[in-house]
Amino acid sequence: MLGFLKRPVVVTADINLNIVALTGVGLLSRLWRLSYPRAVVFDEVYYGQYISFYMNRVFFLDDSGPPFGHMLLALGGYLGGFDGNFLWNRIGAEYTSNVPVWALRLLPALTGALSVPMGYQIVSELRFSHCAAMGAALLLLIENALITQSRLMLLESPLIFFNLLAVLSYLKFFNSQKQSPFCLRWWFWLMLTGVACACAVGVKYMGVFTYLLVLGVAGVHAWHLIGDRTLSN
Repeated sequence: MLGFLKRPVVVTADINLNIVALTGVGLLSRLWRLSYPRAVVFDEVYYGQYISFYMNRVFFLDDSGPPFGHMLLALGGYLGGFDGNFLWNRIGAEYTSNVPVWALRLLPALTGALSVPMGYQIVSELRFSHCAAMGAALLLLIENALITQSRLMLLESPLIFFNLLAVLSYLKFFNSQKQSPFCLRWWFWLMLTGVACACAVGVKYMGVFTYLLVLGVAGVHAWHLIGDRTLSN
């Protein structure tokens, strides 16, 4: 019964160095000099106001979208020690010393960086070649618009992240369905698919299109399962 004590405990792990390298380069491209420029850029003038409202415990209602994305940006301000005292009145205004610019821009930068290896995994889960997966990831890595959005206090980067996460989770769930349904991994990817879809809709309403995409693909897969007579009820 205690025979396992006579043998060493061995843990093995498969590490995809391509994913590690893509993650590292993605983080470098998004986090390098993240505080530059130290001034309000584009829609930071709007999202910064919402963050200040959260920091000052002021109730507000934003008709432009759901609150989850704003709350994620406010989390960065909270962790960075932002007191909410800054006048967000114009684009180009210099940030004062009490504004933790790096912390406020950190979440979009992280989500933008992690989108790169997720692009690689999505193409791999679709059973395309390694070269095709690397090509897709490199396109996400060097796309100028994605880099710019990831380095600013904007919601596009978290939205893209949750969109990709929803698609990737469903693909992993579907492949688990073909190998070993109802296992722990099967349930994990199924639940993560739902959570990612909910987060995408919570960041921006247009995230509902990703939800409809996943729902449509799941409907097609369910239709094929219903017609499979080798499966029990």
